[in-house]
Amino acid sequence: MLNKRQANRLAGFAMMELLMTILVLAVGALGLAGLQLSAMKYNKTASSRSQATFLADELSDRMRANMAGVQAGSYTLNNGYTAAIPALAGLTAPGCGTSSDCNSAQMATLDLIAWNAGLKTKLPSGTGAVIPVTGATYTYNIVVMWQDKILAASTPNTDSTCPGTPVVGVRCLTVPYMP
Repeated sequence: MLNKRQANRLAGFAMMELLMTILVLAVGALGLAGLQLSAMKYNKTASSRSQATFLADELSDRMRANMAGVQAGSYTLNNGYTAAIPALAGLTAPGCGTSSDCNSAQMATLDLIAWNAGLKTKLPSGTGAVIPVTGATYTYNIVVMWQDKILAASTPNTDSTCPGTPVVGVRCLTVPYMP
């Protein structure tokens, strides 16, 4: 049997073990919380990139369905981010489609208006451009652009793949279109 002095010393040792265990668990919990926060932040970027890919593919499909509009250059929107927002917003819907048939240029305008609506609703400050590839017939780069908080906070904070003058925090995804 332990005497009173030995028992008191062992009780103090158990208390120190308990405090150290709590400290280790607290540091581990803070580390897990930091990992969770980072995962949520990067998940938002991945989601935006997936939406951008979907939207670029959607316009590509619309262009394939209207080859006459592609050949006439009706889809060309060769703008950087700051110019693309008003250019797409300024498109007015032609008076066809409900009671009359659209020609290829009118169909291209309707396609771009629908694409712009998707860009604005599915991406933060989303817009886009359709840029002809120099030296290639009927080949375009479909560029989807949106604001990305992670890019805005990083260094460098501009995406060099974006057309036009780089804008801080704007991420771009370029998808080639070939008929």
